[in-house]
Amino acid sequence: MANHRFVKHLIGILIAIAGFFVATTATAENLIVSRGMLEDKAGTLTIAQAAASQFTPTGPTLAQGYSDSVYWLRLRVRRPSTGSKVVLSIGPAQLDEVRLYERDAGDPREWITRVTGDRYAYDDRDRGDIALGFAVDVPTAERTFYLRIKSASTLQATVEALEPQQANRQSRRADLVRNIFIGLMLWALIWAIDHYLVEREPAVGLFALHQSVYILYGLGATGNLAPFAPYDCPQLADWLSNIAACAASFTFLLFSRALLKLYAPPLLRGFYLFFLAFPIQLAAMAFGYTQSALSLGSAVSLAGAWYCVALAFAARQEQVPSRNALRAVYIVLALFATVFSFSDFGWFTLVDLCARREWALITQGIASSGLICTVLYMRLRQSRKDAQQSAVTLALSQQALEIERAHKKQAQVHARTDYLTGLCNRRHFVELAERELAQATASGKPLSLLMMDVDHFKTVNDTWGHQGGDAVLRQVAARIRGALREQDILGRIGGEEFAAVLIGADKGLALEIAQRIRATIADTVVALPNGQSARITLSLGLTQLSEHDASLDDLLHKADAALYRAKDSGRDIVVAA
Repeated sequence: MANHRFVKHLIGILIAIAGFFVATTATAENLIVSRGMLEDKAGTLTIAQAAASQFTPTGPTLAQGYSDSVYWLRLRVRRPSTGSKVVLSIGPAQLDEVRLYERDAGDPREWITRVTGDRYAYDDRDRGDIALGFAVDVPTAERTFYLRIKSASTLQATVEALEPQQANRQSRRADLVRNIFIGLMLWALIWAIDHYLVEREPAVGLFALHQSVYILYGLGATGNLAPFAPYDCPQLADWLSNIAACAASFTFLLFSRALLKLYAPPLLRGFYLFFLAFPIQLAAMAFGYTQSALSLGSAVSLAGAWYCVALAFAARQEQVPSRNALRAVYIVLALFATVFSFSDFGWFTLVDLCARREWALITQGIASSGLICTVLYMRLRQSRKDAQQSAVTLALSQQALEIERAHKKQAQVHARTDYLTGLCNRRHFVELAERELAQATASGKPLSLLMMDVDHFKTVNDTWGHQGGDAVLRQVAARIRGALREQDILGRIGGEEFAAVLIGADKGLALEIAQRIRATIADTVVALPNGQSARITLSLGLTQLSEHDASLDDLLHKADAALYRAKDSGRDIVVAA
């Protein structure tokens, strides 16, 4: 239930963020009157040369993709309605170097210059803000500014001229969106880690890895790493952002391979071609070819996303979520990748305002993570149901096995036990007696055998019926067992006949035990089912193992002969062979 609420809330927030992105318009008044662009392919123009050159009119966004050129922007900015202070807000925050030129008010022939960018110290920025920008003064009706822009990452530069209050308001709005982005992405990351630790699903673990990398990339792309970079090494934030940008595609494809593998599509080995791109990108950045590494990353992101779509359509095995749901998700993810890759290459402009570009990146990250979380949640929920069903099936199987074992054990007990008295039956008694006989013969220890018969048992049956006879046998068996030692073996070997193996008992001890049994039975008043009672006696025949006894049958024969002599001698006595 908690997981279900999580997904519902996540989807609701995604819709709210998307609506906020679409519905929020540029309510701030842009004070830029005109814009011009100049490409410096060699990157050697001075400000004087650039100012004397012919600029080409351009739109709000300078979209040039991955380019080695330096680009100049000429901006004519009008004075605000109140005051003369203006903020030039520049995006995105991952531009490497943005240099501002403005004429010196005291000497128009001289130029004042300032610089910002993600390779420059955060503490040296004009404004203590995540976004790049400059605070300028427009004392006259209009004033011209020049921006020299150079970046190894994709060039999607946008500039707005805002009044300070409007710039602050826009900054707070951007901070809110960034905080929402960080919170939701961390939420999804914690969710993935928690479920991976419980479920151990490889796809969930790899999604957690991708989510970690994407959070780092998002923080870098929105400029949130800059405040944490050392003053002496501000480019560290840029390096981390570039590495995370390359790793994001790599980890996404790792996750996708683990997920798609469950659907058994063909040509899964094609992923290895994409995986090779990541070490190549790292090597390129190590040797200073950062722009080539990033452009390769955009190409891999685009091609890899549509490769995943192709594999989703080629899936041969049904899973949860269904193949159709999987295809829909990957199509959406591929469209996201297409839009941003085309924008990275400068083939079209994604957004026309610097603040909006960061919001687009954030929305894309949250929406992608939300879709993937939904897919994984559906899969984990089904896995949990399957696990519960398996647990129930296993429990039922174990219960059936326990019942079968109990029945088998009971059958074994019944096969060895006399049903009436609970003593060993003749077969089991013979097995135990032969074992003890073999041990006694091998060790030379004494062993005695005792045969017992209930006197006048036929009269008991005739007088009190079979129920009375059964009661007599049960109580006699219990009294004999109580008179024997714990190690002795007792069994019922006939109708009213009992036999006992007296382990380790010589003739004297055996006679003592036999007399104790006889006296115990003779002193016992047997309760009958009809409420009456009777006195019963036993005749006993005793024999001891000797060197002439070759088998148990010999002992039984001698003990039986002694028993019959006891019967002939008047009963209720013990006769030794």
